[in-house]
Amino acid sequence: MTLPVLVIDDESVTRRLVSFALKPLHIEVLAAENATSALEIVRSQHVSLVLVDINLPDMDGFRLMQELRTIAHMADVPMISFTARHDADDEARARELGVIGLLYKPFSMQDLRDMVMKYAVQ
Repeated sequence: MTLPVLVIDDESVTRRLVSFALKPLHIEVLAAENATSALEIVRSQHVSLVLVDINLPDMDGFRLMQELRTIAHMADVPMISFTARHDADDEARARELGVIGLLYKPFSMQDLRDMVMKYAVQ
């Protein structure tokens, strides 16, 4: 059994689209609308992959990824970031944080599924 995937985005449409895209893969999706909720979720359960929006209302997505890495069982969990911003610095910063992929909104559902299958299903 695969651990769930955590999707963190303040836009409910994005959270629903990701859930819909991953449903055929039989992957459970946990959703958080902000960094605070995401941190609460990962403190109580393990996940196989995290998808993080860079623009969150309560904490920058990059800072959240750094915070997640300080939680022992999250140290090696793969992370994918996504954003509507097209800032060249975002990709470099994401790579520095060990992000395995960056998706630009609106992203292809197939690209999302391919990335998730590569890293969440071990």
